[in-house]
Amino acid sequence: MTAPVSGGRARYEHDEAVVEVLYSALRRAGIGFAASVPDTLNYPLVRRFEADPEVISISCAREDEAVAAAMGAFLGGAWPCVMMEGSGIGLSALALARAIAQRTPMLILASHLRALGERHDYHAATRLVTEPVLAALQIPIVPVIDPRDIPMFVREAQMTVQGDRRPVALVFPRHSLHVQQEEE
Repeated sequence: MTAPVSGGRARYEHDEAVVEVLYSALRRAGIGFAASVPDTLNYPLVRRFEADPEVISISCAREDEAVAAAMGAFLGGAWPCVMMEGSGIGLSALALARAIAQRTPMLILASHLRALGERHDYHAATRLVTEPVLAALQIPIVPVIDPRDIPMFVREAQMTVQGDRRPVALVFPRHSLHVQQEEE
C-alpha cells in the first residue's frame, strides 16, 4: 500500500454513490434552488446541482450571502437549500435569525459535526459553532451518521421545512459522504 500524501494526512474521496443518493433525495424533496459556499464536503453535490438545468445553483463568497439568496429564492417560489462548512453557521447567524423571523425556510446542509471524524485541528472553531448556534436559533439539527438514512432524513427534514416554514439543518460528519478507507 502507498503512504498517504501531504505530511501523513490521510487522503479520502467522496463516495459517488452516496453523493448521488443525497442529490436524488434533495431533488425528490423538491429542492429547486441551491446556494453554496466552497467546502470539501459539498463540492460533488454542488457540481450535480450546477449540471442540472432544472435547478438554479449559485456559488457565494460568504455564508450569510448564501442564506440571503436562499431566502430570496423561497420568496420567488423555489424550495432552497444552502450548502456550507459548519463554521458558516456562525458567520450567518444574523441572516438565519432574519429567515426565522420572516418565515423564509431553507434546508441547510453543513459539514463538520462536533464529535465525529475530525482529523484536523483547524476545524476546531467550526466544531465549536455549528451545533450551538443552530440550537440557539432553535433550528432543528439532524446529524447524518449513517449514509443509508439520507433519503429518509432529507424527506423528513424538507417536510419540516415546508410545514413549519423554518430552516432545518442536516449536519454531515466526514465519514458520511466519503469512501471508507482503512487506517494505516
